[in-house]
Amino acid sequence: MAASFLNPSDNKALISRLFQLMPDARPRWGTMTAGQMLVHCADQLRVSRGEKPVTSVRVPRLLRPLLKWFFITRLREFKPNRKTMHELDAKGGMTPPISFATDHATLIGLLAPASYRPSGVDHPLFGHLSAQEFGEITWKHLDHHLRQFGV
Repeated sequence: MAASFLNPSDNKALISRLFQLMPDARPRWGTMTAGQMLVHCADQLRVSRGEKPVTSVRVPRLLRPLLKWFFITRLREFKPNRKTMHELDAKGGMTPPISFATDHATLIGLLAPASYRPSGVDHPLFGHLSAQEFGEITWKHLDHHLRQFGV
């Protein structure tokens, strides 16, 4: 089974890696700071929870299953320097960072598995994601950004 942030041991490993992230860490790729990356990842979770609307990307309902299939079964890891949705972009509509410590604590709070429905989430790009699918995609996204900063 693939790694999932909703799995307690995978969640613990992700949070351990987050505690290794330093505010002055330099990215191996991209232009985000470590603090911006924390907010970007928190915003991804907010989008999945329906707390942050996405209007910049429209995926026809017919294509959502194909996109979901690709991200879950074919994509092993996110590749560097990919474009993101405007709402998650540090130069666009991302939530403004507060402080590294605050944004770090916010992301860790959003990673609490108990705050997600066992039935999954309705995602603006993928349509309905089961809890397992959501956990796997989110793990891949967080792993991508932790690798970006060498943790």
